[in-house]
Amino acid sequence: MRNQEFKKVLPEGYFENTLLLLIQGPRILYAYWELSPGLISALNEKESVQIRLNTGVSSFCQVYDFDQNEKNHYFENVQPGMSYNCEIGTLNEDKIFLPLLRSNTILAPPDLPCNSTNKVNSPSSAIFSSKTSA
Repeated sequence: MRNQEFKKVLPEGYFENTLLLLIQGPRILYAYWELSPGLISALNEKESVQIRLNTGVSSFCQVYDFDQNEKNHYFENVQPGMSYNCEIGTLNEDKIFLPLLRSNTILAPPDLPCNSTNKVNSPSSAIFSSKTSA
């Protein structure tokens, strides 16, 4: 009974253009989106729609055909420690990508544990040192 009440409170969608990029792990990023009816209509008229993962250093690094029936995408094999954002857009007649929606920028975490110099400033080392010095 409570699930039915909960579903009545939350709308199916907000009908706004949203593209969010999140960290799944050091080598996997997760993007999800919601598109407004106007943007969906505009994308339906386009021949080629793509979702791209971009780095701050060398522009795009992964490109996929965009499926409007989906609401999310996993980007795998990303480089840890780099900044990323993603875009949804179209290709014009000259095959130039025209972004229509851009996500936030995130920093993929390091793949390896921190080195010994970073351990000194970590919260767990402060707890450990305070317990051992008491």
